Amino acid sequence: MSNILILLLWLSEGAIADDIKKRAAYVGTAYTADAVNYVVKALYERLNYVDTVVVYGPDFTGAGELIVQTLRGACTEAVRVPCHYVEGLNVAVVDLRWRGEQDLRRAVEEAYRPREAPARPNATVEIRRPEKRMPYLGLHVLYDTDLEALRVKAIHYILTYGVESRDALYNVLALHSGHGGVYSAAPCDVVEEWPCGLEKHDVLIATPAYIQKRHIGQALAAARLDVYKRDVYDPHGNFVLSPDALRHYDARGVLLREVEMTDEAVKREATMLHPDHAFYLGQEYAAYKLLKDKYVQDRWKH
Repeated sequence: MSNILILLLWLSEGAIADDIKKRAAYVGTAYTADAVNYVVKALYERLNYVDTVVVYGPDFTGAGELIVQTLRGACTEAVRVPCHYVEGLNVAVVDLRWRGEQDLRRAVEEAYRPREAPARPNATVEIRRPEKRMPYLGLHVLYDTDLEALRVKAIHYILTYGVESRDALYNVLALHSGHGGVYSAAPCDVVEEWPCGLEKHDVLIATPAYIQKRHIGQALAAARLDVYKRDVYDPHGNFVLSPDALRHYDARGVLLREVEMTDEAVKREATMLHPDHAFYLGQEYAAYKLLKDKYVQDRWKH
């Protein structure tokens, strides 16, 4: 069996010559750094006789750098398997990012040798589900008519996008619960101080909305996912798709806006919708583009 695995960055197998592919135990493509987890899994479960990994192709996003570091034994931020599997890989990594096919052919010829003895013990490797924060500081609007559901949405948002200080995770949030136009601006501890005046106001500009680190466990316990199953009135109205236009109506059926059925116009409108309606609009617009004159709103699935 060949001892070489060739990992292509943003290239298909057809991008390299057949004589090169024939010398490899496996040839695969990696579009993201996350692919390295599946490479590690394969090296233990199916390809444990591989002792050389060639990383080849253009590294447009920097994913290749993380892949190379990981295969060389570093437990990088891309890793979702237990680190001891990474540290015990025992593979030589040939880094040929941004190099030509002649370099690839030469590297494969030099490293190639049939091998039967395993380079590492066979093992079943579990890939963990990711649960990482993506810090973001921009103002974000959260809407719900029910204050407890709005609190849960704020907790989810902070746990997902919260910026970390010494004592807390925080964001700047516009918490919108009513339509009377009464608003306030103040900090809001969404665990300890809720509803932070929203029982008297329609909008709170929470500067910031935060969760103290000592209360993160309490926040996680309160973060029920079932609030996202609720049907919440969309303050931006409803819409109808037709071949000539996208039309926005209010709850009484008054036509509020009419825009062209173009990618740009639909994307612009979707950014201003309640998330459930935005996803619905995206789905319906995709069906409209695919089915063309056969498209009927809400009926194409049947």
